[in-house]
Amino acid sequence: MNYSRLTLFFCLWICYQTQPISACRYNIRETGFVDIGSDPYHFYCFVNNNTPEETLSGLGPMLHSAFTDCNIIAEIIDVDRQKGHEALKYLSLMQIRSFPAGILVSPDGRSLAIQIKNDIESFEGSIKSAINRIIFSPVREEIINEVIKTYGVILLIEGKNKQANDNYRKEALSALSTIKHQMKMMVKSIKYPPVLVTLKAESFPDEKVLLWSLGLDESVAEPHAAIFYGKARWIGPLIKSEEIKETNLVKILSIIGLDCECGLDISWVQGTLLPLKWDQKRQAQAAGSLEFDPENPLVKIEVTRILKIASSEFPGVPIVFTDSATIRSNVDSEGYIIDKKKSWLRIHLYFTLSLTTVIIITGIILLIRARKS
Repeated sequence: MNYSRLTLFFCLWICYQTQPISACRYNIRETGFVDIGSDPYHFYCFVNNNTPEETLSGLGPMLHSAFTDCNIIAEIIDVDRQKGHEALKYLSLMQIRSFPAGILVSPDGRSLAIQIKNDIESFEGSIKSAINRIIFSPVREEIINEVIKTYGVILLIEGKNKQANDNYRKEALSALSTIKHQMKMMVKSIKYPPVLVTLKAESFPDEKVLLWSLGLDESVAEPHAAIFYGKARWIGPLIKSEEIKETNLVKILSIIGLDCECGLDISWVQGTLLPLKWDQKRQAQAAGSLEFDPENPLVKIEVTRILKIASSEFPGVPIVFTDSATIRSNVDSEGYIIDKKKSWLRIHLYFTLSLTTVIIITGIILLIRARKS
């Protein structure tokens, strides 16, 4: 029997058995493009018996066409015929008594009155303008275009104090620089680093829906920041004035680049989407950037499975701020994520590599000795 060949074969077999565990094929950013049943916004168009028939006949098809490919469900409600409808509570809340009327409702139940008729345009023209304001705005479009191709976006909402705005802009830019450096060490590469998008006070009237979706309105006076990724998902808390620090921003941004099976409870990062239109063109752009189709049913099944496992095996809480303006999360003092599962995988990897090296060296020694004898 050729013992030298048998020894070598045994060593190679051991090495094969101890190969390291492969990482998840997705990172958090990538899962952010996969729609696994996010709660939609609702747009209620209220009419009554006095609403002209010609207005009603064209309203339904118009709403259906306009909100196709949106995360917004449109519904026409006749207040005289549907007196038990749950959405009527929003009319009472806002004391609306004139019809037609429009109300936009967020996934968490907040409502915003939408003017759908005016004295300048026809009803058809005014409703089209209202729908356009709901779906589109310049800053939202900028956020969407950037998250499709980059790591993510910091949205800085400026306040009334110019010096404060400048200071918080510097903090945001420093955070972006830090993340750009961290990206070199991530398990899965992301081509372009995060970017900063600024919402200036003079643009507030055009960004009423964006501000509302973040829990703000046009009267906001202090700077705020929010972070978006994936399909324009808002991750983490709304960051206020003195909390807009490099370390706080980095701690949230760092999560986006994590392995989706990183050992954190990542179900909460599938956060609220902005109200938007995500048509086939944008879907194709996202698929090209990701090198897989996030609308593929098999991808949705896999991401759903991963999120369920992460949520059940690694329970946790969303990032929140404390009074000292720091973040309570699994992060170290420099803002890097403490990845418990991945830390264990690193230990496993180092052990496996060490054991493999010892086995190979031992095999070579035994092979040399066998040849000499």
